[in-house]
Amino acid sequence: MKKLFALVNPFVVLLARSFAHRLVSHQVVVLSFIGRRSGRPYRIPVSFVLDGTDILCMTQADGVWWRNLLDAASVQVTLSRKVVATVAAVESEDTAEIARALRLFCLRSRISAYFAGVGFDREGEPVEEDLWRAAAAQVLIRLQPQG
Repeated sequence: MKKLFALVNPFVVLLARSFAHRLVSHQVVVLSFIGRRSGRPYRIPVSFVLDGTDILCMTQADGVWWRNLLDAASVQVTLSRKVVATVAAVESEDTAEIARALRLFCLRSRISAYFAGVGFDREGEPVEEDLWRAAAAQVLIRLQPQG
């Protein structure tokens, strides 16, 4: 799956910054930041949900890119072709908080639920056991707009 994302991500970044952004901007933001050690610029497309004024993003904990956002990193977020300056707060240990956010993702998008391995019960709610299992393998990134 990681190889597929490596091929698709540059296309999604270009699409998100183009006039055709509406194809992805309802579900994807692009995070732009500088690597902590390398000093390299990164642009990573990720799915998101809004939580008040905060932007919530999730990624697999076994990835490495999110570690660049530790220590309240400054992140530029491209959403609907607009760039917003934010400060990132990474949650990798509080499984309950991650599960709450993952539930929002799953209710908003069945695709997010599929990739996280979360099923739904007969009432259309995410299966609680699936949420907890999946949350243990996820990292929550809360982006708070500056200003």
